Amino acid sequence: MSRLVRFTVVLLTCTLALVIGACGSDEDSGLKGVALPSDFPSDQVPLIDGTVLTASGDATKGWSVTVQAPAGDSGVLDTAVKKLTDAGYTESQRTSQNGQSVVVLTADKAGKTYWVSAGVTPAAASGGSSVFYTITTS
Repeated sequence: MSRLVRFTVVLLTCTLALVIGACGSDEDSGLKGVALPSDFPSDQVPLIDGTVLTASGDATKGWSVTVQAPAGDSGVLDTAVKKLTDAGYTESQRTSQNGQSVVVLTADKAGKTYWVSAGVTPAAASGGSSVFYTITTS
């Protein structure tokens, strides 16, 4: 997957999360979040601790997940990257543009190659405290 394609996918995911997040209210802040898709590879792709704001996709087309980190975590992207590298992922690319940052990581797990793009954007409804994940396998 080319750098431009990966960045575009993450940017579109961030934009979608921004639109969906803008529709929420302060009353939603106490919720534990939405469920991950039934076939999401939780054992293979560790996410940051927090509230799952959006989750969609499947094993065929890949998954998109947005997680809002706990209050006070000012380095959510670094936290997400550390959690993935601690689980055996290797960072292959890091891109920042217009305040948006995306890190692409890869790992071979359970006979598949996992590509994870983790990104943050200050324009999201939850500010820079959410991580937007796009996960694909090959």
